[in-house]
Amino acid sequence: MPFGPRLDRPSAVGDEGRPRETSLGIVAVTVVALALAAGFAVGRPTFLTGFALVSGLAAAGVALLDRDTLGEKIVGHLCFLPGAILLGVLVALYPGGQTLLIGGFALALLGTASCWADVASDEPLESALSQGILSYVFGLCWLFGSGIVLAGLFLCWQLATGTTAASNPTAAAIGVLAVVGLVAAAVRVSLRAFPIVQLTPRDRRDAVRATLGRAKRALTLTALGGVGTALVSLVFLATSSPALGLVPGAATVVGALASVYVLGPLLAVGTLALLAAGVAVGARQITRQFDERKTRTVAGAIAGAGYVVALVFGVVPQTAVLVLLSPILFLVAVLLAPLAVFVVVGLALIAVRLDVFPDRAGGPALAAAGLVIAAIGADSAGLPAPLVFACVAGALVVWDAGSFGLGLTAELGHRPETRRLELYHGVFAVGIGAVAVLGATGLYALRTTALGPAGNTAAMTAAVVGTLVLAALLRG
Repeated sequence: MPFGPRLDRPSAVGDEGRPRETSLGIVAVTVVALALAAGFAVGRPTFLTGFALVSGLAAAGVALLDRDTLGEKIVGHLCFLPGAILLGVLVALYPGGQTLLIGGFALALLGTASCWADVASDEPLESALSQGILSYVFGLCWLFGSGIVLAGLFLCWQLATGTTAASNPTAAAIGVLAVVGLVAAAVRVSLRAFPIVQLTPRDRRDAVRATLGRAKRALTLTALGGVGTALVSLVFLATSSPALGLVPGAATVVGALASVYVLGPLLAVGTLALLAAGVAVGARQITRQFDERKTRTVAGAIAGAGYVVALVFGVVPQTAVLVLLSPILFLVAVLLAPLAVFVVVGLALIAVRLDVFPDRAGGPALAAAGLVIAAIGADSAGLPAPLVFACVAGALVVWDAGSFGLGLTAELGHRPETRRLELYHGVFAVGIGAVAVLGATGLYALRTTALGPAGNTAAMTAAVVGTLVLAALLRG
């Protein structure tokens, strides 16, 4: 039975992407145990392990973005970018000045999740970066497009209410002409989205196509005539000319046309036409067969719309006070947070391609590096010295167990049963780590007893010495 879920798809033999399950289980238990111990030390036992859910979301999102189907890519988008942003925000906003400690364990948990999903390598990182940027750009397009649409609807509403309330028949007539022109333009644009000719029987398509062409020309002329006449007629409002006031009965006719009972249905027709056109275009795009490039584009577009919906209905109501007090700060945070994620992923990708960061062993390396950073943070925060030693030793155990599992995967694949071998190696590594921690703790206690409080610098010095000795024992 596997220790955890699989999001990668390895081959039978020779796939070097993900360590074996038992080795990864040892890595996960080590990281979680240290996170729990650090949580108890800071007085919040389960807070650090809560990062595991967010880290898992981000790693699962990267793995799903490497899949081929549209649905999996959409779910990957909605997991990757929000999960990474939330992880960074939780680390940055943690109170108490313990950023190194919190950030180190967040990296360790993220590295562990990356091991399970096999995403800390070149291709998944590149795919996540390119598709994440695509969904972010689409999100901005949806956001600004929605703002433009809302502004247009507001202006149309103001035009309609101003027309119905106008006491000057000339002003009311101009408003009626503008509304008719805009509604005709909306219907004309929406006709392009409907497959009217394609849904018509073949023997009638020529006649329907001709009728549709005449209707489009009529709508175009109506739109141009209505809006153009309204704009030209604005000159009558800038002069003292009575205009329609000179025409007998014109005020009565214009008053009837400018009523709610006429303008309301007209605006409803235009709005419903645009909504129906949007639904038709969306349904056509979703049900169409895509190649890889189109699938990525459509998934990014849908994910961008999802970001906007989550922002409007989820984030904004929760941060209404911030929006009212500092809307610029809020917008900057919303716009720059994804860019920070892209910068971090891009730097990780560059590090992998320059061989600064191991390609196939990226997950264990990230988890080990996170524990080393957590050890530095624990020392800076004045946490007990045994915890500092345990974090350093745990980093080496994580790297050793992860690299051993990767070696087995490269040699044997995922099918052969190697649990006993992995358990033997893992227990041996954990045992050496425990002995090293106990020895370093004893030496530190002896030093503080003989010389008085030695400070945190002595703890880190002993931890570095223990790191070198433990590395020689584990890798020798």
